[in-house]
Amino acid sequence: MMTRNIHKAIIALLLVGLPSITFAKRYDVALPEVASYLKTAQPGDRIYIKDGQYKDMQLKWIGKGTEKSPITIEALNPGKVKIEGGSILRIAGEWLSVSGLHFTDGYAPKGSVIEFRNGQELANHCRLTNCVIDKFNPSRRDQAYSYILLYGRHNRVDHCSLTGKLNLGVTLIVILNDERCLENHHRIDHNYFGERPVYGSNGAETMRVGTSQQAYSSSNTVIENNLFERCSGEVEVISIKSSDNIIRNNTLLECEGVVALRHGDRNTVNDNLFIGNGRRNTGGIRVVNAGHQIYDNVLVGLAGTRFFSALGVMDAVPNSLPNRYCQVVDVKMYRNTFVDCTNIEFGTGKDMERTLAPEKVSFTDNIIINKGLDQPYIAVDDVAGIQFKDNKVQLAKNYSAPGFTTEKVKAPQLPDDAAIRKDKGASWFKNQVAHPAANVHKEYNVSPGTNLSEVIHSAEPGGVIILAKGTYPIQRAMFIDKPLTIRAADAANKPLVRFNGDKPDNMVTIADGGKMVIENITFDGVLEPGKALAKAGISTAFDMIQPYTLIVDAANSRTSEKADSLPLKEQKLLLPKALPSATVFSAIYQEMLSTMRQRKMI
Repeated sequence: MMTRNIHKAIIALLLVGLPSITFAKRYDVALPEVASYLKTAQPGDRIYIKDGQYKDMQLKWIGKGTEKSPITIEALNPGKVKIEGGSILRIAGEWLSVSGLHFTDGYAPKGSVIEFRNGQELANHCRLTNCVIDKFNPSRRDQAYSYILLYGRHNRVDHCSLTGKLNLGVTLIVILNDERCLENHHRIDHNYFGERPVYGSNGAETMRVGTSQQAYSSSNTVIENNLFERCSGEVEVISIKSSDNIIRNNTLLECEGVVALRHGDRNTVNDNLFIGNGRRNTGGIRVVNAGHQIYDNVLVGLAGTRFFSALGVMDAVPNSLPNRYCQVVDVKMYRNTFVDCTNIEFGTGKDMERTLAPEKVSFTDNIIINKGLDQPYIAVDDVAGIQFKDNKVQLAKNYSAPGFTTEKVKAPQLPDDAAIRKDKGASWFKNQVAHPAANVHKEYNVSPGTNLSEVIHSAEPGGVIILAKGTYPIQRAMFIDKPLTIRAADAANKPLVRFNGDKPDNMVTIADGGKMVIENITFDGVLEPGKALAKAGISTAFDMIQPYTLIVDAANSRTSEKADSLPLKEQKLLLPKALPSATVFSAIYQEMLSTMRQRKMI
């Protein structure tokens, strides 16, 4: 009996000494309920979001997990939690993981779509994975916001697909304007950055790390194993504007732009694959500032020049401020392979301001293969500050210069499409550029007296509208929101399109999705008595988000010879006299206005 009591006492003491044991909980909830469950969630808890289409969500998720037991929020079925309309997500706290969400067919009503902060509280050690943001655009292309803003430290964005962005604003930004965001050690990896068409002005990068104000601050961000496909928003696909970052093992596929070491020092660019396939303005790496290492990159079929070069080492502004162009110094470029690239350039951007050539730069052990070139590089400025050593070339003819020898070298074997796309982006999303279906090119033969605007409205995409000789009066704009061609049946007898509406309007308005080809048509700007004057010959819709195409071939314009006798308020609406052939009329003017608004000039 005594022995049994002793055993019970020992067991009791052992139990008292053990810490209390808690078990992780699972919750299955609707999307709007997540925030309330997070208020009591403990490390290790898992919150599953039920399938559904959720609109106009203002999501603010704050949680406190631990390294060994993060709090996990994930779609019960990845991709089946669709977030639409005016929606945003804010993530803050510690060790919070979010996965499986699908943002689509919506816009950010305030701020950016996803931000790693909630007010002043930042996210640290948090993760966004296996999520998609697709076609999340406002109605106007000049309304700016990003898909993702990374604040805090030690956060990770991985296996996400970011596609369909058409409006102004960088797709993903690493924010450094807070002391709590410096030396952040973020990881951005295994993501798919989908097609982004040329925007036409600054501010449409796919990724940016910092700004010129943080040029000499260390970010320590790692960007690796991502696929960038046709990310052509502007000349800088990845814009590095801080120090001590690593860009490695990424693939840039047919991107009309470059990895730009724009501001900051000691950045590393290595083991990246650039494939241009001869597409215009496809580029590689542009170098500004000091202390960088660029090595083991493979660059193939890049057709860009100058700022879009396969390699552009820039001239600098003497005594430059950080936000201009600082001298390229102590930069090492080695073991890179260039195959069929149009341009390798030293002294890029040399002009009256940028006059300072690179110094203490080494270009060693590189391979250059291009049977269409006689020389391996272009020297825009003095290259005395660049050491060339042990580089092998295979050009149109034998080339011999200090640091270069002609040798037979084997071009690298490129991975196939499946290998390039493997493990990039969300696992449940089709990570590939959509190619438009072939148009039918159905022909519509039209004679004078036909309502041309109605023909255009009812025509199938890809249709060809053929105008017989004669005059075609229109009372409202011909609205182009699909691919169409309007051409003369007889190029020698150009049909005449005349505006005679009761209210001012464009003669042609190109809207979202519009692609217009005009061949051998005359537009008449003569003011008819009792009628309104056309606002413009060809213009764009006021609210647009998609890019458009306009091709004008052998078209003419005519204006009234009686303009000087008209009242001033009517004169200012007249088309100019003697418009040149192939003029796109006010389309260019509208683009200028858009750019000026973006830059707050008007």
